[in-house]
Amino acid sequence: MKITEAFKSLENSWSREDILVKIKNGADSEKIVNEFFYTKQEEIETLTNFINLEDKVLLSEIEELSNIESKLINKIKNHSLKNRKRSKFEIKDQKIDLQPYKLNSFNLASWMMKWSNKFVFISLLIISAIALTKQAWA
Repeated sequence: MKITEAFKSLENSWSREDILVKIKNGADSEKIVNEFFYTKQEEIETLTNFINLEDKVLLSEIEELSNIESKLINKIKNHSLKNRKRSKFEIKDQKIDLQPYKLNSFNLASWMMKWSNKFVFISLLIISAIALTKQAWA
């Protein structure tokens, strides 16, 4: 097996969406890695045969980058939890401060979706009321 075939096979079989589904279903991260390693053992062996010292350094750097990204995600998650604990007063002040910067644009489609049924209903009520009053006066 060529190294390019091994790369393509490994890349195609490691889908982040599939891994997220497995995690949501309760699979352990260690089990996911071991299962992948076991099913793609031939491609991994082909790949490791072509790895030289420079590639190992690059793999170490990529591993460090992944660890840093993991820490950043954790910090963002914890930061958002801290922000939720703020008082309602602070949040209202922030909303007031941010409102002047919002662009005011009229979106006809969203207005129609929101108000068209109400408009038709009110129009029918008014027409019915007019018709009933005309009948009452006739």
